[in-house]
Amino acid sequence: MGETGKEEYKIQSFDSETQKLLKTALKDLGCFPGTPEQAGHKGCWVLTVFLFSADPSNVDLEKVANIIVDQSLKDCVFSKEAGRICYTIIQAESKQVGQSIFRRSLLNRLQAGEELRTRSLQAWICYVTFICNIFDYLRVNNMPMMALVNPVYDCLFRLAQPDSLRKEEEVDCLVLQLHRIGEQLEKMNSQRMDELFSLLRDGFLLQEGLSSLSQLLLLEIIEFRAADWKMTDAAQKYYYSEVTD
Repeated sequence: MGETGKEEYKIQSFDSETQKLLKTALKDLGCFPGTPEQAGHKGCWVLTVFLFSADPSNVDLEKVANIIVDQSLKDCVFSKEAGRICYTIIQAESKQVGQSIFRRSLLNRLQAGEELRTRSLQAWICYVTFICNIFDYLRVNNMPMMALVNPVYDCLFRLAQPDSLRKEEEVDCLVLQLHRIGEQLEKMNSQRMDELFSLLRDGFLLQEGLSSLSQLLLLEIIEFRAADWKMTDAAQKYYYSEVTD
């Protein structure tokens, strides 16, 4: 039996719906099947081994959570998609063993927060991308997890501080996350969103040292929210032709 056959065999420990979700998530990340070299993401390949080597009840889900978080902090491409993998594992764990070890371990690791920024700007941006991605995917009774609302807001508020607004990477991260989850987040706590956009307006109007790209991105997200979190065709053409140029 070839390598693909072996992986197909191992994945049978999950029910058919979970198999489909796992395959979709892992294939989209280039992690299934194959070796670390074929996968491109060594941490994701290790994750694949954990997931497909045994019944979910026998997998060390705390270790799996640590693998996902560690890889997400090193690889922003992975962090953008890790929410789907986490959602799939949480669903599988709930169905198979009726526990929440993985979710609890994941939430504990998400407490890392702002101190990452002092160590590595890239790790900080990956962390923000990851926690926002988790917020976007994980649901309790079909609602975003309340436990993540304030931690996500705290990240976005940090990105709205003057020193962060002077860094294009952080402004870009802030705007991308607000495009993705801003509307959901506002429904959970509109007061904090008002406060966040007050900071962004002040930064756009008053702060010195902003690059032209940062100014453009801030203006775009301010107008995006003012338009009820929608992008008009005219705005799309104006802002993104400017970014391209």
